[in-house]
Order: sequence, then C-alpha cells, then structure tokens
Amino acid sequence: MKKITLVIHRYLKVFGLIAILLAVGLSDSHAQDTWTQKADFGGTARGGAAGFSIGNKGYIGTGNTLGGLVNDFWEYDAMTNAWAQKADFGGMVRRNAVGFSIGNKGYIGTGYSFAGPYLKDFWEYDPANNSWTQKASVGGSGRFLAVGFSIGSKGYIGTGANFFVSPYYKYDFWEYDPATDTWTQKANFGGAGRYAATAFTIGNKGYVGTGYNATDGNKKDFWEYDPASDSWTQKADFSGTARRSAAGFSIGSAGYIGTGYDGINFTNDFWAYNTATDSWMQQANYGGSATWTAVGFSIGDQGYIGTGESYTKSFWAYTPGTSSCTIPANLSATNITTSSASLSWDAAAGSIKYKIRYKASGSGVWIIKNSTGTSFIAEGLSSSTNYTWQVKNICASNPIVSSDWSAKQKFVTPALRMVDELSQQASFQIYPNPVADHATIQFTP
Repeated sequence: MKKITLVIHRYLKVFGLIAILLAVGLSDSHAQDTWTQKADFGGTARGGAAGFSIGNKGYIGTGNTLGGLVNDFWEYDAMTNAWAQKADFGGMVRRNAVGFSIGNKGYIGTGYSFAGPYLKDFWEYDPANNSWTQKASVGGSGRFLAVGFSIGSKGYIGTGANFFVSPYYKYDFWEYDPATDTWTQKANFGGAGRYAATAFTIGNKGYVGTGYNATDGNKKDFWEYDPASDSWTQKADFSGTARRSAAGFSIGSAGYIGTGYDGINFTNDFWAYNTATDSWMQQANYGGSATWTAVGFSIGDQGYIGTGESYTKSFWAYTPGTSSCTIPANLSATNITTSSASLSWDAAAGSIKYKIRYKASGSGVWIIKNSTGTSFIAEGLSSSTNYTWQVKNICASNPIVSSDWSAKQKFVTPALRMVDELSQQASFQIYPNPVADHATIQFTP
C-alpha cells in the first residue's frame, strides 16, 4: 500500500482537510474484498457467452439471448470503463463455447449451435487488426460446456459434453500450440467426466473443478494440471456447495470461483483458493444478482464477472481482500564479503520473477535488479557498510501484478583486512639482490 504524507498549514479549514483526505483516499487505491459495479455489458443481455482478457482489455462474445443464439463480440476497456463493439466472432452463432488468450491473441472454440449441434471449430482473434482467423479444429469430438485456459505459450481445452458421442461427459484433454496450429492429446482430466466445470491458471499450473455429470450430479472436486509432467493432482475440494456453470479467474497467486447453479438455487457466493495452503476461503459475495453461465476474467489486480443465464448485462469488478501475489518470505544474506553478498528467499506462489532492491543505509538511491530464481548476488558493494534490501514477487507482466515489498532486511559488509589493503597497494622489485655497485628497480602500480 502506497504511503501518503500530507503537509497541512495550521490555517487550513477543517472542511478543506476532509476534502483532501477524501480525494486522496478515493484516488489512491481500491477498497479491498469488494465488488464495484461497472458499465453494463455493451451487447444484448445473455448467458453462456465466452470471454478472455488481453492486456488491459476484456472481451465477451457469442452466447444465448432471449432472442436466440448470437455471435457479436465486444471489448471492455478497464481504463475508461467503456464497451466497444468489435468484429463479429468468425464462426457460427453458439452458446457455451470456450475462450482464453495466449500472448496478444484471443481464442474461442467449441460450443453448441442448433446447426451443429456440438462444435469443435476454433478461431483466433487479433485485436491489432480486429479480425478473426479460423484455426485447426479442437481435438476429439465436438462438445459444449468445456473448460479452457492457457499456460505460457500453449492453450488447453477439455471436459465438456456431447450427447451423440460416448462417453457423453468428456474427460479428454487437449493442448493447442499456436506456433504450429496443432492440437496434441494430453493426460485425461484427473476427475470423472463432466461438463460446466470451471477453470483458471496460476503461474505454470492449470486448475479445474466443480461441474456436473448424470451419475454424480453437481461436483465440487478440484484438480491441478502440471504441463511439465503432463499430470493431474487432486487438491482440496471447493468449499462452497457443489455446483455447475460457475465463473472463475485468477489474480496473481490466488484463484477464484463464484456464482453457478447448485441444483436448487442460482448462487452468488464467492471463494478464493490459496495454492500455498491448498485451502479455500469465502470472500464477499458477488456484487450482482445470483446467476450462472456468466463470464469471468481478470485484468491486472482486479477480476471481472458479467452477463449470465439470468439474462443480465450486469458487469462487476472484484478487488481482492489481500494481495493475491504473495510477498517473498525468509529472506537471508550469506557469504558476505567486502564487495558482495548472496541474497536469498523462499519461493513465492505464482511468481514469474522477483525484483530485488538494495542500498547503503542512509542513501536515498536504490539499486534495482531482477531474478527468475530465489537468489541473487549483489556485487560492487563497499566495505564496512550497512546495507538495506528487499524483494517483491512479480506474478504477471502485462499488465504488471506484483506483491508489496518484503520487510526491510539488513546486512553489514566487513572491513578490509590488512592483506586486502596491501594487495591494493603498489609493489616494486629490486635486483640484483643483494646489490653490488648498481641496482634496477621495477615498479608495479
């Protein structure tokens, strides 16, 4: 949290001070663990839409309206809180498709259309030229109510349902490589086949949970996918009621799931998942009315949920209760010499890199460095000097999501030893030695 200092002249009127404090408070930060209503979605009210975010923009399109299926597509600018209509989605009208982004491109595929009915086509959106390009179809059979997410330079789609192709409730999982425009089948989803599950990405892992199948009904189990080992690991069950068609997103090192249908009611409760403790904690209820099949995505340090099968245009922003990008802990300075020190800390969940800063105590100038690991060697230090240093966690780069700086740590470089001092002084040699009638002196600065 940024520290703000105000200098107030003694003759400043009370109401002036209050106005300044209110203005500073409102402009400095978002209230924590709160929902703020934003401009209504720009298109017709709908449920079953698909969405994703790229940079500081969010996108929602396709879906089911009271007038039928649609393929219009809209861009939300988080900086101006405004919607703008973009080029219609390139494929046929549909609902319950999958959306995600990789780099500066967005993708939508699969879904249900009366002409399909179960689709597997896949399309790429380029915001730079506002255009859609058809890509290789998703592997496996067509499906709707699948999940999708991206990790690094790859995208993933799996689960879902196709009631024409057995098994009706899918558990196969597919990886998309935009560089080669190809799909590769990966390890099957770790839980039972299902549709209407929820997914998000934290760091280099994907997470899938909740959903529905006819055998078990609504689900609340929760699974982690590791692309490095192509394996699934079961994690703590979602702590809300079992449900399907919830919305999800991640901010930094925390994941969030909320809304959905639990078999009796539409819901508006909202939960945060902590990867470090493998636990769930209830947060402030979603700001809009209870709904399902809404769209969720995150932009920077805020999450967004909007639309939904209650046929609403409502759109809300969520600000986490605490930093979702974990502050590095257990800082240590070792191997301290007169000119260097080895700085280390524990790995923080969701990190893509760390920022380190250090300075001589009393100096106002920080030296700032980056590290992709959990250690850094500070060099070029001065002897007999007190140093202060800190680390922060960087969880996303576009836009930047970071933790606060860690608590300040200190270390002291030792004084130069006599041998160190002598090694830095000039030297000379005299020969021959012993001297006869003359001698040569060789000087080395």
